[in-house]
Amino acid sequence: MELSDLSLLQSLVLDPHLSRVAQRLHLTQSALSKRLKQIEEEIGLPLFERRGPRGLEPSPAAREIADLSERLLLTWNSGLNRVLKHQDEPVHFGIVGPQIFMREIVLPWWNRSAKKYPELTFEAHISPLSKVSFELVQAGMDVGILEHREELADYICKPIYTETWGVVAHPKADVDLTSQTKLSLLRWGTLSQQNNPVDDWLVKRQLMAPPSYRMFWNDLTAIAQWVAETRESATVLPLHACQALLEQKRIQFVSLGRDSKRALYLAYRRKNPHQKLIQELLSLGE
Repeated sequence: MELSDLSLLQSLVLDPHLSRVAQRLHLTQSALSKRLKQIEEEIGLPLFERRGPRGLEPSPAAREIADLSERLLLTWNSGLNRVLKHQDEPVHFGIVGPQIFMREIVLPWWNRSAKKYPELTFEAHISPLSKVSFELVQAGMDVGILEHREELADYICKPIYTETWGVVAHPKADVDLTSQTKLSLLRWGTLSQQNNPVDDWLVKRQLMAPPSYRMFWNDLTAIAQWVAETRESATVLPLHACQALLEQKRIQFVSLGRDSKRALYLAYRRKNPHQKLIQELLSLGE
């Protein structure tokens, strides 16, 4: 397989429709279909179910390969950027972090700060994993937002932000953190069965039996929208991911008490040339 094949598989998982993906990749539909078949033969298993006019249906293996492809392409592209640019010349800044924090905190910060760095190329990546691994930072990013402290040679890891987590529920849902029965009656939505903030916070800390999940979506802010529109529904989110819905009174937020706080950390090389940007990032939690 080639790097272009990884990108091709990612595109088909995100939009499993041959004609649309072929158009975006500047290929004919038949050429794309032929290459997909070759990839499946190389791997040794079918990755998509063909559904005629309705397009393709990615298999679990296809989704897993797409996640792996994202990590490999991130490593390659970021490393290539470093090779092509002088490391002591701060004209390129790369950051990787968890989805919600990057969208709700980092992106608004950069929108405010970009005009101060007119010559800088800003490269932001969402980690394909629930926890940003330190290897992604080492692979070529200038900084990474980590969900746990790492102490390694040549790197600094400092607190950047403290998240406040809680149960996000429909305004008319009966949320009582002291009642396992009431909690289990809610319709729970979460990120996935494998990476599950509901289990992390409710099952482990509230000693509640695993809830019956009614929604899986690889975007927790989309789940918050679902909660706002679905009675007796709930999920677990950090406050900054649902602030707008809360202000509109479309949801309720019930803090998880003493277990609601979770620190995030900024990891960066000691000799990183972007000290001013790093200091700005470290001030986000103030």
